[in-house]
Amino acid sequence: MAKVSLFFLIICFFSGLQLSAQTETQLRTELAQTKDKTVQLQIRLRLLDAIYERNRNDWQKEVKLLVDQRRAYQSKNSQILISLLEAERAYFLGNQRELEQIFSTQLKNVKFKDSKYNWRKKILGCALYPNDKQYHYKRLLAEVNRNLKNREQTAIYLQIAKNFSAVYQKDSALWASNRALQFAKRSDKRWVLIEAMQRQAEVFWQFSLFEQAVQRAIFSMQLAEEASLEYYKLSPLLLIASISIDVKNYNEALTYLKLAQELAIATKDDRSLAYTNYLYGKYYLGVNMPTKALQSAEKSYYWFKSVGNQRYANRSRLVMLSAIKSKGGPIESEFPVYLASINGLTDPLLIADAYFEFGTYLLETKQYEKAKKAFEKSLGSLPLESLIRPKIANTYRSLATIASKTGNLAQAYQYQQKYTKWLENSPVWRSAARIEEMAAANLREERERLILNQQASIERAQKEREIIELQRDRQLVTSVLFIFAIIFGVIIYMLRMQQVKIKQDQREAELSQTLLRTQMNPHFVFNAMSVIQSYIYENDPEKSSQFLVNFSRLMRLILENSPKEFIPIELEREILDKYLTAQKMRFENRFDYELTISDDLLFNKAMVSPMITQPFIENAIEHGQLHSVKDGKILVNISAENNELIIEIQDNGVGRKKSAATKKMNTHKSMAIDITRERIAILNKKYKFNGSLTISDLNPKNQTGTIVTLVLPLKYEPEQ
Repeated sequence: MAKVSLFFLIICFFSGLQLSAQTETQLRTELAQTKDKTVQLQIRLRLLDAIYERNRNDWQKEVKLLVDQRRAYQSKNSQILISLLEAERAYFLGNQRELEQIFSTQLKNVKFKDSKYNWRKKILGCALYPNDKQYHYKRLLAEVNRNLKNREQTAIYLQIAKNFSAVYQKDSALWASNRALQFAKRSDKRWVLIEAMQRQAEVFWQFSLFEQAVQRAIFSMQLAEEASLEYYKLSPLLLIASISIDVKNYNEALTYLKLAQELAIATKDDRSLAYTNYLYGKYYLGVNMPTKALQSAEKSYYWFKSVGNQRYANRSRLVMLSAIKSKGGPIESEFPVYLASINGLTDPLLIADAYFEFGTYLLETKQYEKAKKAFEKSLGSLPLESLIRPKIANTYRSLATIASKTGNLAQAYQYQQKYTKWLENSPVWRSAARIEEMAAANLREERERLILNQQASIERAQKEREIIELQRDRQLVTSVLFIFAIIFGVIIYMLRMQQVKIKQDQREAELSQTLLRTQMNPHFVFNAMSVIQSYIYENDPEKSSQFLVNFSRLMRLILENSPKEFIPIELEREILDKYLTAQKMRFENRFDYELTISDDLLFNKAMVSPMITQPFIENAIEHGQLHSVKDGKILVNISAENNELIIEIQDNGVGRKKSAATKKMNTHKSMAIDITRERIAILNKKYKFNGSLTISDLNPKNQTGTIVTLVLPLKYEPEQ
């Protein structure tokens, strides 16, 4: 029952996504047909709302397009609305400077007629000026009422949770994220719930609650999968990858980074791709691959710098410096400049990481006093001891090393004790195994979900095909009067083609029967019986029995396989061998023969037209008079070249000129050649091939011997 419910839920969400896509299409069509600029802007705003729910990256691109075309909308209200969207885009990209500039110069003193836009402006104000009385969270919560949708209430609580996280107020941040989740569960938009879960996962991660963060991220990713919202899978993928790097689960980190990278490329999401490259840089540092770390960090650095996201540009720059340090490059002059540029920022984890990396470099170069100051600065920049991450915790161990090398053993012991205490109390390492287990389990479940979704997709496709076929049938019924003439013409054409095909089949059947009769020459049968009779008269039962067994097997093979279009080349070799053996016994071994077939043809199970060479072998024996020629011999060679089957038959008989002296012989040879040429023509037509038959003298000077070359299409036995 649960599986049925899950399947029904997936179908509902897929249908919802299809409806959303149709709405976007309709809005774009309506936009293209509207000339009035005011109406155009209203349509574009509705279009942006529709895109916002599906893919935030596509939304910011559409906003950028509107901002670039803002001169087309002259009214003051239009310009203010566009400025609001431009500010929201800057917030999304992390461009704090542009956000502040737009808000302070264009939005701060504006009051929108629509309460929805006023509320969006207040959320931006809360993000920029959380301590300002006008945008303080308590005042905003006092304004929350039943007129606001669950989506809007979720948005304000998420912003409050983000503000509390920024000042490291753990309990308040968790409270706000829980309230956001409660309102999100009441929303009729599934993406609101998914986003609330992802933001709460980030709060958990901020305060080192790694297990809860991974659980929330996985659950939100499952909801995004069920709702077919591919974009919303990027954030949890990146979060799990980041946590896995923090706890040194590098295998899982790499798997999730690859998934995020593939999805970002597929959705053309440069922002998520930049975050992925940033995390790739951290991953490569962790596995000691500094060159790749530098390359990945450079990509993320230049993208974040291009969009004005200074926060992650600084973080990417730190990864670059760490990679250069790991490669043994000179960074002593660059690090102080970098540290000076970030000292005024409200990003204590970044500052702590930066001083730790610089201290590590100074320690490696035995600048102990400077290294000690850098490590102390790293620890001193953190507002809470609980924020100490694994890498920063190594600061205690590094300080213990410095104290030991400078002879201050008591201080070394104290720092070592602090490091040991952190290992004992920190949840990071205790959570590492559990996080690895959850991440691996999610990957397994993701594969299973993919299989289920593929099955559901196939079922949907089948139902859609049935619906389309039903619609086509109805259209056929309603329009049959208009297309009757065409159908009638098609029927006549099909009947005509069928008649042509029947005639061709009859012709091929008649040719096959004619060939069957000609392939076993009555004279050969009569002479074979005479040979058996002579063996009996000579009281030589052994030879007569041997000849009879070989001859009966030959007859059976020919009768069974002659009607077939193709037979295995191994079987053709057996037929020819039996035939030549019978002829050789008939003429008392007065000639020899040799059958050569390419090993590739035998191994790959090539196919050949049955007994197509027999008439020419018979001609070589009968009309080439091999029994009267000294050291008479027939050579049959079958090989493949350029997708062609080459059959060559040689004999050193009397030649075509002498054999042509007998009219009967000439007539028999002509029939055999004509039948074979017709068989080749049928094969050429059927398989669009250019086969051929050529006959020439083996010794042109003396006009003795004959070479027959057949070029046929190369076919192989189909696989079972």
